[in-house]
Amino acid sequence: MSESQPTIRVVIAEDNRDLSTALCALLEQEPDLQVVATVDRCEGLLEALRDGAAQVVVLDLNLGGQSSVAQMRAVRRELPDLAVVVYSGYDFNDIASALPALGECEYVSKSGDAAELLAAVRRAANGTAGAGN
Repeated sequence: MSESQPTIRVVIAEDNRDLSTALCALLEQEPDLQVVATVDRCEGLLEALRDGAAQVVVLDLNLGGQSSVAQMRAVRRELPDLAVVVYSGYDFNDIASALPALGECEYVSKSGDAAELLAAVRRAANGTAGAGN
């Protein structure tokens, strides 16, 4: 990896362990992406983001049976520059009303392809979130 291509530090917030493992494997294959933590519950999200100095969170809106939207409000207060990629099994139209609470973010459907997720992570990290919606 060249110096002109800095590593993007990512936290995966997903409660499905198989999917979380697959996401880690996908992101870690990319030379410019590094998974610094995974969480499967809302309670550990802020700490993982802080400890890993994360730039991007790939966020399931339902973590461990709880909505992650309220937790993200607290995260936004402490880490306002954190980029968010909502990775959801819900249709965009079904969750659109919850997205403003997250601030500027990307949305990727879990039924989408890997390239779409990778592009969204990079857009979010580069401050161009929303460009692919």
